Parts: sequence; C-alpha cells; structure tokens
Amino acid sequence: MGIAGDPLRAFNALAEWKPLTAITWVGMIMPTFFIAGGFAGITTWRRVHGAGGSAAEYIRGRMLRLARPVLLAMLAVLLTLGVLALCGADPGFLRSFAFRLAEPLWFIAVYAICTSFVPLMAALHRRAAWGTYFALAGGAVAVDLVDRYLHVPVGALNWLFVWLFVQQLGFGVRDQWYSRRPRWLLLLLALVAYGLMAVAVFGMGYDPDMIANLNPPTVLLLLLGLAQVYLFTLLQPAIRAAMRMRPVLLTIGALGTFGMVVYLWHTVAMAVVVGVQLALGLPFPPVLTPAWWITRIPWVLAIVVVIALLCLIVPRLERVWPAERRRSMPLAGAVTCAAVLVVSVGWVLTQGYLSWGTGVAIALLAAAIAWLTAGGPGSSSEPHPGAAGGPAEEGIGALRPEPGAQA
Repeated sequence: MGIAGDPLRAFNALAEWKPLTAITWVGMIMPTFFIAGGFAGITTWRRVHGAGGSAAEYIRGRMLRLARPVLLAMLAVLLTLGVLALCGADPGFLRSFAFRLAEPLWFIAVYAICTSFVPLMAALHRRAAWGTYFALAGGAVAVDLVDRYLHVPVGALNWLFVWLFVQQLGFGVRDQWYSRRPRWLLLLLALVAYGLMAVAVFGMGYDPDMIANLNPPTVLLLLLGLAQVYLFTLLQPAIRAAMRMRPVLLTIGALGTFGMVVYLWHTVAMAVVVGVQLALGLPFPPVLTPAWWITRIPWVLAIVVVIALLCLIVPRLERVWPAERRRSMPLAGAVTCAAVLVVSVGWVLTQGYLSWGTGVAIALLAAAIAWLTAGGPGSSSEPHPGAAGGPAEEGIGALRPEPGAQA
C-alpha cells in the first residue's frame, strides 16, 4: 500500500520497484496456497463422501465457512471508511483507498470457485488423473495463445484452468505422488519448470513479474506451481522435523487458527492505522524513499498490533452466527450460493467498496448465507464429518494424517 501525494491517493507502492520482479520468482507463493487448498479440499471431500455425504453438502459447508467471515470483514471495512468520511477525509483519497482495500478479495472469489469444483475434480482425479492434468494444462496454454497471438480476450478463462490445475497438484501431494519420486528427479523437474518459465519470458515476451502474470493468470503461474510442488516435496523432511518441535507446531497452529482473520481483516487494520495517522497529522513520505522504507517498520508493527486485537475479537463475533439447520440442500442451490458469493465479492473487488452496487452485493451475499444456513428444501439430515470445517480447520487437520498416510 502506498499513500502519498497532494492530495493524498492510495496506490501500489511497489509497482515501479524493479527488484520486486526477481523476488516474485521465489516469493510469489499463491500457487502454494492453491496446492495446500487442493490437499485440504480432497482430504475433506473424501471424509464427507466416505461418511455418505453429498457434493451439495460439501459445497454448502465450504461456502458457508467462506461467506460468513467475508461478509463480516466487508462490513467492517465499510464501517471504517464511513468513520473516515465523517472525520473529513478527502473523498478522492477514500475512493482510491477503498479500491485498494478491496483487492485482496480476489483470492476468496477464486478459492470459492476451485473449492466448488473439488467433488468433480476429485472424481476426475480418481478415474483419469493424467488426462485431467493434461486437459487443464492444455486449456491454459490454448487460452494464453489465443489471447496473446490472436488477440481474442479469453484470458479470464485461465482463472479456471490455471488454478484448477494447481489445485489438482495438491491432490497429488495428498496421494504421495511426488514423495515417492527420487530427490534428484524432483530437483530436475523444478529446474525444468523454471527453465520453461525463462523461455516464455525471454523467448515469447511474457512479463517477468509473476504479479503481472496474476491477473489473469498465465501459464507462467502454472509452471511456477509445478516448480513449487517439487521444491515443497524436497523440503518435506525438513518441514516434518521442524513440526516435531513444540514451539514451531504451536506457532503454525496459531497462524492456521487465525489465518482467515489475518487475511480478511488486515485491510481493516490498515484502514484503522491510516485513520489514526490522518487524525494525528503524521506525514506520508513519498514511496520508495529512505524515509518511506524506515517508516514501514512502525507502520507494519502498528498494523500487527491491530490485527492481534482483532484476533481476540473477531472469533467471538463469528460464534454469534446461528448453526445451520440439518436439512439437505439440492446441488443446484449450493452451486447458486457459491455463484452469489463469487459475484458479490467480484463486484466489490473490481469496483471498490464505495461503488453504487456494493450495497446490492452485500445484500445478495447475506441472502446466500441465510439460504446456506437454512438449507432445504429437503428432509432433515445429520451433518457428516468434515463438511463444516473451514480453511484454517482443514490446515490443522492436515497436521494429523490419517492412519497409513504421509501428509
């Protein structure tokens, strides 16, 4: 987040910072998030399916555990922006700030789509794993070629092809595909993936910045996902050794427990810190100057303090939600609610929090939550194990492999 100028405006502070390009070849870890999501998703789905649960029940539980925290965080951002407006913040600054605060929501929209596909992709993984991988990779390559060389604007399709492919890599991690391979082969495959990325950048004109390849995702992120899954597998022995240390296990467990709060509410924390800075009349140094870099230390620490307080408050707020009724839900209803979540978040993401349609988007999201909570129409049914676990719960569950399984 960069805030500077006269009048003040919010923008991407690192957009022109050249060292970031090289850092993204290692530091762009979004593929690892989707690999972890694939591992957690297929683990949860197999548990639900094995207990007699349906795809509708799985999607209902997943969407409910995504939609509720998202709604609360969006309302909190709007409340904070409203306070800033009442305190006299510049309207132009608020519009730019509100747009930047909405940007992290992209992950929620894409994760909701990929999670909704888990039952279908798990079936394809079971019946034709290699065919599924090649079909998704082929689709991603075809979309890139058509978009780049035929100038047909189809790049948005790779939100589906690329991230479903990377999620599918998590299925392979769950089934120990990679851990059974020789270490030299994993290292070679990681180097080949990076080599192909270099060919795409230097030979085909792709942007070398992995963040620039994020919207929409390109085959570079698919290749980066392959490299990361191989490197992750190479690091697994060291990771397991570290996780046997109690302080490390407790730290990772705490981060997993509060992961959604940190992710969704760090924008609220940032807005609070900016509000205090404006109220106190503290300066906003020009970005990338020595003064700006030095002030990032108290800036980040202040945001961390606010997030820590929110981690104490938000979970208590989330306990107020009513329990979902034990009524079955048709698959079409669960998918419709997932679509409403994606559309609502997508609107705020692309238009910012202060657009005219934000109220409609939030109302639709609240209606979807009400439907997911009520369920039906259908008869009463007992919830199946794992159907209700959230992303953080799945991550903690992954630390406790089932008998005979190596995580």
